Parts: sequence; structure tokens; C-alpha cells
Amino acid sequence: MGQPVVEISDDLGVKTADGSWQPRHVVIAVPPAVAVTTIRLPHSLPTNLMAVALRTPVWMGDTIKVVAMYDEPFWRTDGLAGAAISRVGPLHEMHDLSGPDGLPAAIFGFARGGQPNGLDETDVRAQMARIFGPHAGVPQELQIQDWSRDQWTNPAASAEEYVPTAPDYSMFGHAMYQQPHLSGRLHWSSTETAPLYAGHIEGALEAAERTVRAISACPE
Repeated sequence: MGQPVVEISDDLGVKTADGSWQPRHVVIAVPPAVAVTTIRLPHSLPTNLMAVALRTPVWMGDTIKVVAMYDEPFWRTDGLAGAAISRVGPLHEMHDLSGPDGLPAAIFGFARGGQPNGLDETDVRAQMARIFGPHAGVPQELQIQDWSRDQWTNPAASAEEYVPTAPDYSMFGHAMYQQPHLSGRLHWSSTETAPLYAGHIEGALEAAERTVRAISACPE
């Protein structure tokens, strides 16, 4: 479709800004809270399901990810692991992201999202230099992705009516996500819906496998 879905009707009609489709099955692969706040979902869905979806946290939805790229993994030569935990910040954890042979060479880290002015690159470079040495402070490339400002990972970024609360991770893998709805034809399939490893790639794969089994078992 190449564009966001804006509505899913009770008869599973799918609409975007420029078109509409009538599929046999609909798979919701975005986080449940994002789906509830960005898509007009079928009115016939149970209200308690919608409440669960709204309360299900988006994994890393309030986080900033940083990747620093280098010409070589110099920290390995220096006898360092390329990993650190910090209570000072701005990054609170860092890890070696390099390939098995050291290339591409990179260190990635996470910072708290929702900062009024975003993440300051100068502060990131200074922290990297403090921990891993001067070379770390001058990466070839510094990539910053603020998921807390992205409408597809943080409902509050696109929905004024969304009021964030303390994350309730017990909503991950909720029982209401495990069975399809609307006569077995609407499926919740993001990583947050997986009973095991929710939020991780393993959870996404588990959710996808569950969805494939449900679609395969559904009579046409």
C-alpha cells in the first residue's frame, strides 16, 4: 500500500488516504497502543481488548538509540569490551555492535527519550571519549534515532488524547492477543503481543508464527 492505514472497518475493509482494500485477513503488526491511537479500528472489537491495547507499552518507545561508526574497532586493540553502563549519561548503556571480524566497527547505546531539546551530539561524543578514549569522541558517523518522538513507536507523539502512564509490562503477551478476532480474521502480531521475549526479535518471530498458524487454520 505504501502508506499508513487509517481505518479498519467491521467487515475488515482497510483504508488509507488514497485507497481501500477488502482482504480476507488483517494482520496488525504495529504495537497495539500505536494501532489504537492511529487507526480507526472496528467498533465491534471488545472494549476490554481496546483497553488492554492502549495499556500495552511500546518496547523502546521512550528510548533514544545511538550508533557511532568508526574505521576500526580500536577498543578491542586497547583491551576494552566496547560495553559500559553509566549513571551519568547521556547514554545509560553501550555495547559493541561490530561484525565478528571487527568490521563494520561500531558502538551503540541507549538514552532516555522525551528530552525537551533532544539528545545533544556533543554530549554523546564527550561521553564516548571519557569511556573509550579520545578516538571514540570522533566517530566517522553518528546516528541518533529518537523513538520517543516517532509516531510509530510512541503513541504520545501523534495522539494528543493519549495519556502515558507508568509502563505496565504485564500487558505484554496478554491472553487477548493470542486468539484472532472478528471470526478469526483480525490478528495482533507485533512483538509486544508475544507471551515470550516480548519486545525482542524473538517475540516478533513468535507472534508471526502464531499468526501464520491461525490464518492457515481458518476456513476460507
